[in-house]
Amino acid sequence: MFSQISTGVVPFNQASDWQDPCLTRQHISFPRLAVFTLLFLTVIGGGIFLALLEYRPYGIQLTSIVIYTAAVALYTFSRNRNGAQPFLLSCPVVRRQLPRLIRRHLGFLAALFIAQTTALNLRPNLSAHWVTPSSRDASLFTLILGVLCLCLAIVQTLTNRSLLDRAHLSAQTEAAL
Repeated sequence: MFSQISTGVVPFNQASDWQDPCLTRQHISFPRLAVFTLLFLTVIGGGIFLALLEYRPYGIQLTSIVIYTAAVALYTFSRNRNGAQPFLLSCPVVRRQLPRLIRRHLGFLAALFIAQTTALNLRPNLSAHWVTPSSRDASLFTLILGVLCLCLAIVQTLTNRSLLDRAHLSAQTEAAL
């Protein structure tokens, strides 16, 4: 029942003897569905913690790290849109790339933390126009900081997916030889 939800995936290259585990699997497992649901709820629910921890020292940065990590993991490993390939943590090709992905993620988290800390330290020196929210919108400072974090997450997600795509192509080429 829940462990056999069809994803409609077809094999990537049927001419090769090597079958990509990320593409040949026809069903999503219940644990994978549970993890993705938890990651999605973490991203959505993180806004509540962001509001609660806003005035704590490093509260914004730490909450952002949790939301950022959940969002990047969700979009790196899931089938996003336009038939993008899903990546399974159980796939041997993905497992070989996990140490590299973790090192890269730690670098992106450091960049996120430094950018947010620097911006929040500069905030008291900005004019009221930048930090005062309008009647219906957030302040320019908040919008720019949010867009910066979003751009960082998009760059990391796209480069992670590119790395995993190249690893799968390399494994497929090695198997064909």
